[in-house]
Amino acid sequence: MKINLLTLLVLPILTLACTREEPSVQWKEGAADDSGKACFELILKNVPAGSRVWFSRIPQRLTMAEDAPLTINFYKGNSYYFDVPECSGKELSIKYISDALPRKSWAPEGFYMQVSGKPDKELPVEYIFIERKGTEPGAEWFAKSFQPLAADIIPSVKTVTYGDGTVTKPEESLAKIEVVQSATGKQGWYKIVIDESGATIFAYDRDGFRNASITYNLLPNQLPPITIEDWADFQYRGFMLDVARSFVAKDDVLKLIDYLGRYKVNKLHFHLVDDEGWALEIPELPELTSYGARHALPIEMGDTLWELEGILPSTNGKLNEGLFYTQEEYKEIIKYAWERNISVIPEFDAPGHSRAAIRSMEAYERRTGDDSFRLSSPGDPSKYSSAQHFDDNVLDVELPGVYKFMECLFDNVIALYADAEVPLEAIHIGGDEVPAGAWAGRSRLEMKDLFINRMLDIAEKRNVMLAGWQEITQNIKPETAERLKKQLLFINVWSTRGKDMELPYILANEDWPVILSNVQNTYIDLAYSDGPDETGLHWGGYVDERKTFALQPYNLYESVRWTGVDTPVENLAAASDGRTPLLKPWNIKGVQVQLWSENLRNFGAFTYSIFPKALGAFERAWNARPYWEDDDAFKKDFDRFYSIIAAKEFPYYDQLGIRYKKR
Repeated sequence: MKINLLTLLVLPILTLACTREEPSVQWKEGAADDSGKACFELILKNVPAGSRVWFSRIPQRLTMAEDAPLTINFYKGNSYYFDVPECSGKELSIKYISDALPRKSWAPEGFYMQVSGKPDKELPVEYIFIERKGTEPGAEWFAKSFQPLAADIIPSVKTVTYGDGTVTKPEESLAKIEVVQSATGKQGWYKIVIDESGATIFAYDRDGFRNASITYNLLPNQLPPITIEDWADFQYRGFMLDVARSFVAKDDVLKLIDYLGRYKVNKLHFHLVDDEGWALEIPELPELTSYGARHALPIEMGDTLWELEGILPSTNGKLNEGLFYTQEEYKEIIKYAWERNISVIPEFDAPGHSRAAIRSMEAYERRTGDDSFRLSSPGDPSKYSSAQHFDDNVLDVELPGVYKFMECLFDNVIALYADAEVPLEAIHIGGDEVPAGAWAGRSRLEMKDLFINRMLDIAEKRNVMLAGWQEITQNIKPETAERLKKQLLFINVWSTRGKDMELPYILANEDWPVILSNVQNTYIDLAYSDGPDETGLHWGGYVDERKTFALQPYNLYESVRWTGVDTPVENLAAASDGRTPLLKPWNIKGVQVQLWSENLRNFGAFTYSIFPKALGAFERAWNARPYWEDDDAFKKDFDRFYSIIAAKEFPYYDQLGIRYKKR
């Protein structure tokens, strides 16, 4: 047998290549001590010395264990990094101390290895969690003891009358069913009559016919003769979708629009941009998506980290080549929604939450040399940390580039809606959470006043309404407030804890158009409970379908019936004592559900957060005046509501393969 010399040389190399272990990470959770702290361990396996490892983690202070071989550094947002020392071996243990993990979904993620001259490499992670238990509401809350009738749907119809016997619902399309234009009623009003002679729909307007068709399609084919009369208490029934932190593909957005339409939601507040990303193509400013929608690791140059190839990875820590909606995709979304009676209101958050825009325009200037779209000032001495731990996310509102940028943005959005032949009700400009310390050396009042007035100039010139978060109304001059009220479609009032619980009514009494967006009742990104496998945050408590159902738009102080997961509020009837009464109820314009996506990783996680958690708020947007004389009455009403969910909504979710919370 002859062996070639080349074979002898190559075989060992091939063997080594086949047996070389790939770099990976093992993460171990530690148990909490009496102070609520825990020791966590990161074990690097085959990670080469001299490399840098990045990962994402919900920001919490951490300290290194005494024997830690390196230091974990916080960068900004959710990003951390450390450098692997030259003396490290095949396996390296790194221990650090931080707050105990509330849920598994809070574990670090998005581990990447960065080596000079090589592509960034994602590291597989093995998680080792400690055993844990969570608190769930008592099973009696979800007893499902009510037997739903034919017209028991969500949201509930206002009035229903059943006749004797059984009739068959006509199978013809609604276009073939007699539709009678009614001069009576109100916007969105409708009436359905089904009897032995067939079916008739009475509708006041387009909204009424759309609402009637939804209800009609939800009725069973065999039912007693029935007359339904129905209308919405609020003309604004909204859902906010955050696609800046975790992107939702166009086809999934279309699915979600169908799901929302089932519950007569008629506004989609589309949170398209934030610090972590920009999700809409603007052709005149290509860096907004070529850079701002692309996530890449910072590169060290000298003593500074530079984000040259894309913006810092979002909350999941993942790199990507750009996730955004093209102009054609966005037009498809807004047309699809409008055909289903849903208006899409785009949000471009400013002057805070603007990091993606600021960094994108820096990339634009590097490419073109054009500084006329500059959004921040080099050398700005401001020192701050935003709610999401960024120190560079506030527009310098004295720069002319800010308003040139906004004019370009408004003109593009207005043209998109015109091309799609869809009404543009408003452009939401955010206005929330500008951190203390921004605009150093300048009056915060003057800067905010300047920004709002310049935005009003832009909006008034283009005859487009504005919307914003509650902060847009705060700490501005009286003359600016009066001007803003004339151009403002609505404000979302979200901060409703402690003293802020009165804020919705204070603002309504001052003639601001209020959309109730209460943290404790409508922030469905908050976890269902502290169960170990639940996703979501808990800074505003826990939110489940009981808590959304408990919302009382005209009695907000009794809308929070529990603290924590399941602890009843003591003396709920006294919750309104000494608090601001609602003197102008007509200024409460609607209810909106919020779904922020920091903790969501796929479309199934989005739907799990929505269903059935959001259904209580959808009910309350339609039927705004529940009355419960005591806890037993509330419990009985919720039993009816949840029984309908179990009997009619869960089978619908199962049929479509929708992931949801089933008890």
